Amino acid sequence: MSKHNIRLKDIAEELGISIPSVSRALNNKPDIGKETKKKVFELAEKLHYQRNQFAINFKNQQSFIIGVIIPQIVHHFFSNVISGIINEAEKSGYSVMLYQSNESYESELKGVETFQRSMIDGLIISLSDNTVNVDHLKNLQSHNVPVVMIDKVSHKMESAKIICDDFKGAYYATEHLISLGKKKIAHITGSLEPYTTKERYKGFESAIRKHGLSLYPHLIKKCNLVSREEGYATTLNLLAKKELPDAIFCATDPTAIGAIQAIKDKGLKIPEDIAVMGFSDWKMSSIVDPPLSSVSQPDFEMGRKAIELITKEIQLKRDNKPVKYETHIMETSLVLRESTLGKKVKVPN
Repeated sequence: MSKHNIRLKDIAEELGISIPSVSRALNNKPDIGKETKKKVFELAEKLHYQRNQFAINFKNQQSFIIGVIIPQIVHHFFSNVISGIINEAEKSGYSVMLYQSNESYESELKGVETFQRSMIDGLIISLSDNTVNVDHLKNLQSHNVPVVMIDKVSHKMESAKIICDDFKGAYYATEHLISLGKKKIAHITGSLEPYTTKERYKGFESAIRKHGLSLYPHLIKKCNLVSREEGYATTLNLLAKKELPDAIFCATDPTAIGAIQAIKDKGLKIPEDIAVMGFSDWKMSSIVDPPLSSVSQPDFEMGRKAIELITKEIQLKRDNKPVKYETHIMETSLVLRESTLGKKVKVPN
């Protein structure tokens, strides 16, 4: 008999007992005698029998798989979120399936459809920048699949949410620039549809107004992908104006790194002529020249928290208990470097 694809039927025929008896013995049911159990287990081990976990999961309507949809896997922030998710999922006995939306709503839809066919137990998602309609996620919930939103969230549906305090992070970043004596502060942002960039813009604007500074419309620039290339091109555009900014607060670190390169290419000094502040504290932020001041986010912890919330909701639904949706707001911190300080100074977070 082949070692592979051993079935309950094979064990039953070998021992001369029924298939249900073999099944009950392997599941250690009390209505099967000890001697029979012993023979079943010994033969199963000898034949290298492996239980069909997929069939068992299908029967129990549980896959122990959690789907994760994020905009970009290579993004420093999201790669750390994923690490936190996988780390905590393994502790909880779950596997993780990843899908990258590439900031595309259509791709996000395909990801949800793929996961739904894969019978995931729950979904953790960070919305694409182009996602406005969340009916695809509401549909998942209607099929009893829990959804936890992380970072880029929508308030158009009820679900557990995990976000950073983007408003406060942007507020304190802008206030730091103001404390350096900067008065004409530019802001390079992305689409204001996502919750994250919208809150960062609000934090920037609030700090400007609170300190009695002017909010110059020509110093507010939007990018599509908030990338290094766009940060570079947008900053060159700012520097082509008659009235130059004396500081730039960027909604992402890649745009800030692009801004630094543009400023240097124009022969200006950082931070003496123009200070630069980013958001997210990428690894590249500490090695760019000059090192970039940025707002740090607890990305790994956000991933761990997402698993905690999704597994809790999965269990509550299985127990037919009510689910209370909560929004968890996680604190950010300033990491100050030479792009605003001008010299190496050890600054506590």
